[in-house]
Amino acid sequence: MISLDTRLFCIYNAVGTCNCLADIGSDHALLPIALLQSEKVKHAIASDINTGPIEQSRKNAIRYNISNIDFLLSNGFDSIEKGSFDKAAICGMGGTLIANIIRRGGIKAHCDLILQPMTAYEDLRSYLWDNGFSINNEIFAADSKKPYVIINAQYTSEFENYTYSDLYLGKIRPDTVEYRLFCKKVCYQTKKRLEGALHLGLPTDELEKLITDCN
Repeated sequence: MISLDTRLFCIYNAVGTCNCLADIGSDHALLPIALLQSEKVKHAIASDINTGPIEQSRKNAIRYNISNIDFLLSNGFDSIEKGSFDKAAICGMGGTLIANIIRRGGIKAHCDLILQPMTAYEDLRSYLWDNGFSINNEIFAADSKKPYVIINAQYTSEFENYTYSDLYLGKIRPDTVEYRLFCKKVCYQTKKRLEGALHLGLPTDELEKLITDCN
């Protein structure tokens, strides 16, 4: 069985089962290979915008004797055929980039999405809620005390209301060590932004409310 770090293992659990997973920005295809090994998915597509990761993905598949995986050089969903997958994972990128990939994907992205933003998770949540996607679940993980959020979203065509705090903390707020660590990170960053806002004489109500909600 291929070895996954804490972050990838949490994404692995979040994917669950499906017929075909499209792993966009797959890097070395560790996630789809692990899912295929455990038979959680029947087939996988590993795509990346660069040739280097695609070649490394092929080598990893050979190393672990995995054959039911396709490798595609693709900018997001561009080269992936519509209807060829039922779940898509877009992980390990900035939230703004993930949102742009979903936007460019159009109807191809109207599937079960597993998203793991490294930064700008507030931009990703905003895009999803403003464009007809529902966030069904959020899983919080920590690797070497660095917190991550894994978002499960699906297109519903319905737009959702949200608060400023929801953008940064999510609407699903579990009572876990990992989530508290995530809140601590958000609180630290928000206090820095509050200092800047006070210095410039900008409104601070939303920032102060967010800091309160972090605790």
